[in-house]
Amino acid sequence: MLEKTKHKIKHHIPNVTEKQMQNIERFVEEAFLFNKKHNIFVRQSPNEVYEKDVLDCLPLIYEIQDAQKILDLGSGGGFPGVLIGILKPSLTTHLLEKNQKKHYFLNKIIDTLALKNTKAIKVTLNDKNNLETYDLITARAFSSTANILKLTKKNLVKTGQYILLKGRVEKILKELESIDTNKYKCEIIKIDNNKNERHFLKIKVNE
Repeated sequence: MLEKTKHKIKHHIPNVTEKQMQNIERFVEEAFLFNKKHNIFVRQSPNEVYEKDVLDCLPLIYEIQDAQKILDLGSGGGFPGVLIGILKPSLTTHLLEKNQKKHYFLNKIIDTLALKNTKAIKVTLNDKNNLETYDLITARAFSSTANILKLTKKNLVKTGQYILLKGRVEKILKELESIDTNKYKCEIIKIDNNKNERHFLKIKVNE
C-alpha cells in the first residue's frame, strides 16, 4: 500500500490497526484481480481503486458510531460494505448485492479476510422484502433517495438513520424535493474531498 494512501487512511480512521491495513490492502488486490476477468467496476490500477473507492468511502465509515447492525445497499465490489466489515469489527454488516458475479466476489473476500461480522445477501430489493431491521442503512450510487426510502421503509429501526454517500449538492436538493420532510429529517454534510464534490445525506425518521 502506498505510504501516502496509508497516511490518508490513518487521517480518517485514527485507530486503524496494522491488521486492518493489511486486510484493506489484500481486499484491493483481490478486487483488482477479480475485476480483470469479470469487470465488476471500471478501474485501471490498484492505486485508482484506493483513490476512487477506498478513500472515497472512509469519511462515511468514520461517521459510523453506535450502530449495531448495518445494511449496505448495492455493495458491488465491496465499497463501502467490505471496508465497514474490516474497520468496524464489533458491528454486524450485511452487504446487499443482486448481481451474481459481484455477490460471488463479496462472499470470496469475506471468506479470504475471515470477516466473521460480515454477510453478503443476494436479493432483489423491494418494499415487501423479508430482510431484517437495521440501525444504519448505507448506500453509494445505489438508487435515488426517494427509492431507497421506499424500498427499505420496513428495514430501519425507529431510532436508526441512513447515511448515503452522494455527489453534487444541487442533485441532492433535487432528490429531496420528492421527500416528505414531515416524515423525514434530512441533513446534507460536505465531505472534504480535493478531487470531487462529495456529501453525506443523513436521514432520520421524525418522531
